[in-house]
Amino acid sequence: MRRVLAAIVATLFLFTSSQSATALEVSISVSEPSHRQMNGDFIDDGLVEHLAFDGKLGELVFSPPRGDRIWFIDPELIEDITAMSLGYKLINGDDGAGVEVATAWLNQLQAITRGDQISALPYGDPSGYWISKLLPGKRSFYLELGANRLTELLGREVNQMQEFPRRDAPKVDNLAIAAFEGAQRALKINAPYMLLGDVEIFQAKSASIFHVDLITAQRAKLRLDLMKNTEQLTRKIRLISGRFTITSNKQDLPITLVNDFPEAVEVSVRVLASNGKLLVRSVADQVIEGSSKIQLMVPVEVVTSGESSILVSLRSKSGKLLGKEVLFPVNLRVISPIATWITTGAAIILFISALIQSYRRIRRKRL
Repeated sequence: MRRVLAAIVATLFLFTSSQSATALEVSISVSEPSHRQMNGDFIDDGLVEHLAFDGKLGELVFSPPRGDRIWFIDPELIEDITAMSLGYKLINGDDGAGVEVATAWLNQLQAITRGDQISALPYGDPSGYWISKLLPGKRSFYLELGANRLTELLGREVNQMQEFPRRDAPKVDNLAIAAFEGAQRALKINAPYMLLGDVEIFQAKSASIFHVDLITAQRAKLRLDLMKNTEQLTRKIRLISGRFTITSNKQDLPITLVNDFPEAVEVSVRVLASNGKLLVRSVADQVIEGSSKIQLMVPVEVVTSGESSILVSLRSKSGKLLGKEVLFPVNLRVISPIATWITTGAAIILFISALIQSYRRIRRKRL
């Protein structure tokens, strides 16, 4: 009887131990710096090696640890891998080599996480330190977007994190910080004219340069791409440069305004002459329809011939500069009425002076 009881106790002990081992929580972080530009083009094929069976991302899904697994997944990485699985090209024009490995990895991720808990990392998994330092008001944006995007990509509910999981402070050069801050300024000015989805994409992708695991060379590539996209954003509303030659006293100068945003925008136009040789009249505010351009006629009046220029800028209703100021050189090839009056007046004065001198000479001779 004692042997039977001992056997039962041993069995219960082993079962309890087995249950405790199985119930052991295991956290698995699935994150990798982005290998794509903001427009979706792949910079390189570095993900292929990582997604392979024995790669650092492949091992996570093909040979995951045992236990009560909790997955922490970056949705931007899943977007990159999903794009790979659909066929892609690198920015150098070569075909991507990771279609099959990406497809296999995604299928295994779906299979191995079935029944496990999944939490979404903040979109792009940027450093919590740098986001808090440079953009504290957008902390919740990256957390919420991460959960929403991962839910869509995996087709199942995931948990939203309440805080950034990694507050590491990776060393980031001043050029990267300046590029990020410039992008935020451009976004703040142009966001009212953008579609909501485009605002979210730009805001989300701009933080890719703060991924904790980025090496210097990768960060430099993402920084240059961010700067290029910021420049493109600031040029959505712009002036077409040119130069003018004026041959009449009064003339209207045609200036082209462009709006590449999908919705109409209202802008105020400020025009300043560089010197007193040219007078510029004010112009009314303009409305430019979405994805179109208009020609604005700026009335000017010539004071005197020579060289001049006009500086033209577009402003929002709040007075913010849209696009860049453009300097238009102006060649003045006309004698204006003012100059004519001055010249004529001088001639009359000279003529009168000559008459007076002649009169005085005649009078002296008579005396």
